[in-house]
Amino acid sequence: MNKLLSTSIFMALSGLSLPGLAASPHDDGNWIESYLNPNYGSTLPQFTDLSKGSRWYYSLRLQLTSAVGESIHDNASKAEASLRLRGKTMFTDDLGFMGDFWLKARESYNKENGTTIDHYDDLDEDAAWENLIIGIESNKYGALAYAKHTANWAVFTTDIGMRGQSNIQGDAGGKNSGKFIYKNFFANDLFVHASWDRNSHIMGLDIGYQTANIYPFVPDSYGIYASVHNGQPSLNNGFNKTIIGNVDLSKDIKSDTDFHRHSEHLLTYSLSGYKQFGGSGRLGAVLAYSDRANHETRQDVRDRGYTTGGLGFSASATYQYFPKNVHGWGPAMSISHDDFSDQFTPQIYYWFKPQVRTWIGYVFTSHGEESTQLEFQMDY
Repeated sequence: MNKLLSTSIFMALSGLSLPGLAASPHDDGNWIESYLNPNYGSTLPQFTDLSKGSRWYYSLRLQLTSAVGESIHDNASKAEASLRLRGKTMFTDDLGFMGDFWLKARESYNKENGTTIDHYDDLDEDAAWENLIIGIESNKYGALAYAKHTANWAVFTTDIGMRGQSNIQGDAGGKNSGKFIYKNFFANDLFVHASWDRNSHIMGLDIGYQTANIYPFVPDSYGIYASVHNGQPSLNNGFNKTIIGNVDLSKDIKSDTDFHRHSEHLLTYSLSGYKQFGGSGRLGAVLAYSDRANHETRQDVRDRGYTTGGLGFSASATYQYFPKNVHGWGPAMSISHDDFSDQFTPQIYYWFKPQVRTWIGYVFTSHGEESTQLEFQMDY
């Protein structure tokens, strides 16, 4: 999923010195948020004309992640290098072409019960698109895009890295290609995001009220959203374990995972929100519900890893504290409850600068395997 935390904070701090950006965050793009900020990313001058509201820029990321289960014989590590190109070219004062092209190259090394199941292979694994979004955007009427992305957007309110968004019952297909998406942050602070997948026909809808977009981390901003999708809700159930709802191997209803859906009409509802406390802290929460099948016990679902029905009720919350000038130590935590497990994840971050940080955390869970997680991330 999207891990935009450090770059978002860097963008927000840079934008504070530009009153126009800070005062009206949604005048600067419905999709490519704050793209006119010259301190965000590296500008491509041949595609940029700030006098006309056009700017394209690129950013680079290195991310190293390692997770270890209750035994050192169960572990998962990866190194990711990514290149991201974003921006918008204006045709008129209001209308423009926009794009978000995020390419990731990954090297993974995993062990399960002491057996290596994903070998180091000399950095020769495939690269893949994290985001692939092209479209037309109006500052007034919103953006219409063809995209590789998620069915819902608002559930990213709990995104503080790896653990924050694990138990939100988002569509298990994750960022899947072939979606048509409409997104608009209206002048009266209303927000709409709607998606339709041309392959699986999975739909998602978010309607909300926000004083600033989710990711720029604008001081004292907040947002609240109601969302729904008809895909396959998913939950984490311990180290490298996932529970997926709305699965039926005997049916031919397409999904965005390897498992077909049981029903096109099983809906997953969620209520989410975030609150930014000045520039020093951020709270996010998601309440979600999908109707469970009565004939399947919790243990049956845990053992199998999927269920024909939904996943019941779940609640997730995250909090992160940012040290002054985003330099130094800062704690964070995630907590979640659902029908299958309770989890608590304390984390500690060290920010070398807004765009370079490392963190370590431990996942306590009532059911499933606990784990230790470590990550380093650098953005330029």
